[in-house]
Amino acid sequence: MAFMKVRSFLVLAIGIVLCLPAMAKAAPPPYTSPEMAKKLGQFRKEAGGAFIVPQAFGTHPGATFVLMHAKDLGLSDKQIKKIRMIRREMVNRSLKQIARIDKLRSRYLDLMKSPNPPLRKARKVYMKLTRLMAMATFDHLTGHIKVGKVLTKDQWAKMKSLH
Repeated sequence: MAFMKVRSFLVLAIGIVLCLPAMAKAAPPPYTSPEMAKKLGQFRKEAGGAFIVPQAFGTHPGATFVLMHAKDLGLSDKQIKKIRMIRREMVNRSLKQIARIDKLRSRYLDLMKSPNPPLRKARKVYMKLTRLMAMATFDHLTGHIKVGKVLTKDQWAKMKSLH
């Protein structure tokens, strides 16, 4: 009986050892640090309420999409580094903007809770809120465009076929 347990363990261990090289080859290079992955998750969760025209991003894929296809596009290490830097700046800036938008949205909603809200004051807050939302949308779209400018014409064409 003990022989069977040892034999089963050895078979399992050999199987794991044999699978490790295949698993290592299958995994893409780590283009996203754990810290950036956390920020990206937070951004994706919160961005929907802050961006005015998200459909504009469709024609300009972002940094994460391009990095996911780095091998297919033949990106150089220099291009990857530049795109990661653009993404880091874009996400950090967007998260700060989203926080400001959330504060203003909360302030606006608080003003409008009353049966007789102060419309003049509410309008000023609302106008500032929508202006911030427009700026956040355009700033993020600018980041997407910066990523596109890192690509060569051939890489851009290939990326469009992947998108």
